[in-house]
Amino acid sequence: MSRYLQIIASFVVTSTILYSPLHSSPEVSFPNETPESKPLLRVLPAFRKEECDWAIRWDVCLRCVSSRYRYAQRIHFYPSGLYREHGCYSEEKGFFLIKED
Repeated sequence: MSRYLQIIASFVVTSTILYSPLHSSPEVSFPNETPESKPLLRVLPAFRKEECDWAIRWDVCLRCVSSRYRYAQRIHFYPSGLYREHGCYSEEKGFFLIKED
C-alpha cells in the first residue's frame, strides 16, 4: 500500500471514529438538551459491498449489506450539533442498530 493511501485510510478511519461514537446515545452526547425536531431517517441504496465505499460508516454498511439489509442513518438535531446513529434498515424491521462486538 502506498504512503498516500495509508494516510487517506488513517484519516477516514480516524474521522469516522471521532465523528460517530460507538457506544453512546444522543442523550449522553447532548445532556440537558432537547432536539429541535424529529430525527431524520436516511436510508441509502446500498445492496452490494462495492456501494459501501461512500458510506460514512463503511464498516456498518458492510455488515448491513452482508446480512441483506440496507445501510441507514438516523440523524438527531440538537441546538449544539448533530448526532448520527448508524445502523441497518429493512421494510419489515425499519431502522435498527447493529450490536458492536
